[in-house]
Amino acid sequence: MNYKVSKRKLFDIIFKGLPIGCFLVDKELRIISFNDTAKRITGWDEKEVIGKYCSDVLRSNLCKGQCPLKESLQLKMSFIAREATITTRFGERVPICFSSSAVFDDDGEVEAGIEIFRDMWDNKRLQTMRNRIMALFAHDIKSPVAMVGGMAKRLLDEKVGPLNEKQKEYLEIILKESKAVEVLLNNLLELLHIESGRTEKRREPTDLSTFISDVIEEIRPKAKERSIEISSSVSKAVFPVYLDRIPMRRVFINLLDNAIKYSRPNSIVSIDVEKKGEWLLIKVTDQGIGIPKEDLPYIFDYFYRGRNSKGKIHGTGIGLSSARAIVEEHGGRIWATSKEGQGTTFFIRLPYVPDP
Repeated sequence: MNYKVSKRKLFDIIFKGLPIGCFLVDKELRIISFNDTAKRITGWDEKEVIGKYCSDVLRSNLCKGQCPLKESLQLKMSFIAREATITTRFGERVPICFSSSAVFDDDGEVEAGIEIFRDMWDNKRLQTMRNRIMALFAHDIKSPVAMVGGMAKRLLDEKVGPLNEKQKEYLEIILKESKAVEVLLNNLLELLHIESGRTEKRREPTDLSTFISDVIEEIRPKAKERSIEISSSVSKAVFPVYLDRIPMRRVFINLLDNAIKYSRPNSIVSIDVEKKGEWLLIKVTDQGIGIPKEDLPYIFDYFYRGRNSKGKIHGTGIGLSSARAIVEEHGGRIWATSKEGQGTTFFIRLPYVPDP
């Protein structure tokens, strides 16, 4: 049996039945189609939104700034898995994950834009609960840890009487470890604060070449201790970009510090920056022990440490989680590739915004 289904009918069947919100706009960003899941999420019927500007319907936190659909139409490219918050017709604010893209006609000209999105409320709620529990835990344990360190310090200062050498040795260990736990708790609280989205953003024009050079000079003494050379290359096509310098500096310090720690003596660590279309691609490469293939998907999780580093190299498992939060706060992504025994490369992709 032969069935002939028109493209339009096939489109309607797929479009209407999608389990995620989806709508089409014309070149003026007026809605021309709106599926049932979009109706369920936003509260708007299709007949009510046809002909309206998408910004008047979604009222997203991005609509008044750099509209994702407008970007897609102007740049003729797609944007995948971005996050925003929309306001429904009833005033409810709903976190969404969305992708937007231009739609082309047979001649390759832009004729429409499409956006798909899904409700992230359950994910956000679980993340918020997790962060609250971890923050409460960190706050509650911080005071006892500080008290232990303070008491150890008083004993070391012989405030309650003289000590023999063995007692001093044990107290110094207690003091050292309590300080390490305090640092861990402070880093965890800072990470939770970044992930909450309540941090103040201070983007400044930054000469990336100078910025990276300064970071390298700061960490070079540690590299020299292990006879490791650090090289850098920043493409001349990269002009000053807008960064929140303090947290982004921590990202670079963390990646270089890890590269040094996990590298073999007399090896090279390199950092390279180039412009790829509308993005900056930053690579930090080492010639170290590498990351086992089975560990790679989890290296940005809280407290996760590769099985080939446990007990060998000191670390807290917080640094890469913090780096990911900071990079994503800048609208970018971070990932890694590695071969065990050969080395690792961390990639950072940041939107290239020389003049916001």
